[in-house]
Amino acid sequence: MNDYINFKRQRELGEILSDTFKFLRQEYKGLFKALVRNAAIPYILLIAAAGYYATVSSDISLFDGGIFRMANFLLPALILFLTVLFYYAVMYGTVLQYIRLYIENGGVVDQELLKTDLRKQLGSLVGTTFLIAIIVFFGLMLCILPGIYLAIPLSLGWAVLVFENKSVGDVIADSFKLIKGEWWMTFATLFVLGLLLYVANIVFSLPVIIYTFVKAFTSAAEISEGDISSLFDWVYLTLSVLSSAAQYILAVIFPIAIAFIYYNLNEKANQTGTFETIDSIGTDS
Repeated sequence: MNDYINFKRQRELGEILSDTFKFLRQEYKGLFKALVRNAAIPYILLIAAAGYYATVSSDISLFDGGIFRMANFLLPALILFLTVLFYYAVMYGTVLQYIRLYIENGGVVDQELLKTDLRKQLGSLVGTTFLIAIIVFFGLMLCILPGIYLAIPLSLGWAVLVFENKSVGDVIADSFKLIKGEWWMTFATLFVLGLLLYVANIVFSLPVIIYTFVKAFTSAAEISEGDISSLFDWVYLTLSVLSSAAQYILAVIFPIAIAFIYYNLNEKANQTGTFETIDSIGTDS
C-alpha cells in the first residue's frame, strides 16, 4: 500500500517539488483513470483544435493575402483558445477534486463521487479559468511584468475553488489574500517547476525540430526561392500535434504542485492542519 501523503503541512520549495512527483508516482493509476473518465473528451477536442490550427497556420499564403485571408486564421486560433481553456478547467478540476477526496478519505478516492462533484463545479471551473486567462492577458499587455505578478496568486484560484468551494468572485480575492507575503516563494516554486516541464517539452519537441532541419536541407532549392511551404507537410503537422498532445498531458503536474502550494500557504496563514492534528489526538485520547 502506498504511504499516505499529508498535504496539510508547511513545506519548503524542495519538498513541494519532491512531494509533487512522489504523489504522481504513487497515484498515477487513479489519476489516469480519473482523467480518462472526465477529461478525455476535452482532451480530444483540444488535439483536434490543435491539428486544425496547425494545418491552417502552415498555409503561408494567409500572411500575404490581405486582411480577408488573415481572417481565416483567426477562427482556428479562437477555437484553439477556447478548447485550451475548457481542457484546463476540466483537467485542473479533475486533479484537484481527486486530491480533495484523497485528503478527506485518508488516501482513498471514490471515482464516482469525483465525477459527480466535478460536474457540479464545472461551470465555476470554466468561469474561473476564463477569468484568470483574461486578467493575466491584460496584465501581460501592460508591459508583461503586471501579467506575471497577477498570474502567481491567480494560479491558486482553482485550488481555492475546489478546496474551499468558493464562488468565482471570492476565488480571485481569496487567492490574493492567501499569497500575501509569500509571492516570491510561490513564484520560485512555479518557476522551477515550469523550467523542469519546459525541458521535458523540448524533449517531446525534438522529433519536430529534427524533422524540420532535415526537411530544410532536403528542400533547400524551394526555400531559396522563397517557398517555405514545403516544410509544413503532413509529417511535420502530425509530429507537431503529437508533441502538443504530450505537452498537454505533462501539464497535469501543475495542479498537483498547486495543491501543495495552497496547503503550504493555508497552513502558514491558518494552521488548519496543525489544529486538526491536535483535535484528532484529543479525540483518540
